[in-house]
Amino acid sequence: MLNNSSTCKSIEKKSISGVEPKSDLLSRRSFLKGSVGLAASAVAAGGLILPAHAQYGFREYIPYDATRDIHYGTRYGEIEHHYPEMNPTGEKFTFVRLKYPGGDWYTNIVNYYRWPSDHKFTEELLENTTIDVDLRENPQYVDIDDEGLFAYPFLYMTGHRGIRLSTEQVRKLRDYFERGGFLHVEDCDARLNGGRGGLRPHIYEMLRKVFPEKKLEPLEMSHPIYHTLYGHDEYLGGDKRIPGISDHDEAIMDGDRVMVYFCPSDLNCAWEGRPCSPGGEEQRVWAFEQGMNVVAYALTR
Repeated sequence: MLNNSSTCKSIEKKSISGVEPKSDLLSRRSFLKGSVGLAASAVAAGGLILPAHAQYGFREYIPYDATRDIHYGTRYGEIEHHYPEMNPTGEKFTFVRLKYPGGDWYTNIVNYYRWPSDHKFTEELLENTTIDVDLRENPQYVDIDDEGLFAYPFLYMTGHRGIRLSTEQVRKLRDYFERGGFLHVEDCDARLNGGRGGLRPHIYEMLRKVFPEKKLEPLEMSHPIYHTLYGHDEYLGGDKRIPGISDHDEAIMDGDRVMVYFCPSDLNCAWEGRPCSPGGEEQRVWAFEQGMNVVAYALTR
């Protein structure tokens, strides 16, 4: 279960851009403790969760090997299905991507450009913070229908195409957030559909269903999510900062706490090594730093 206990960890940062980081942040997350039984009971009740296309009729754009429970590509390597028992002590942080039906949930994770994005970011998180990071050989994902979903205090989600959630999946996401979960979600290309974005309208629709009483709010640069480890007073964005389209982030709030962080400028493509416009390598450094800011924020608020 998600846990907001008083178990504390110190999170410190080294600078990767010459800016002195903040330190001595306290983590209120107790990762995965008490949740290992969820995955064990799911296996005992009938084995592994079926891939999304088998349950909902959506085409898988990358192959799935049910015998090994991985997605794979001929030239792209493997994407491992993560389960809570892979971290039995519950002390490590796993950067895990959310697999959802209806779209290309795996974008950048296998569409190799310069580096596999999630794995590269996880390496940077391990190297540049004192967060106890679970760095595995391959990038990790969790299915939205997994029994162990509530074991993960942080989920990452991106894509270009669409999101098709059942009523039960919408309820499950609502429950996830109400238990204290955090979602970092991005649109992988804000330029699509005349600047309306590829995933963006689907994200808006998903969040309207999950939170009919709330709406996405613009985040000001003074918000703590831009200053958790690195002080960001100017929005440089991911690899696509477009004036009027992807020049600021948005959030679903619970009081003064961010529950859903929406970034339309695509940090993930910057993590993958794609050219960053208009700021070049300075923008890429900002994207890595901001990703680490978001993780640290999610684990300390």
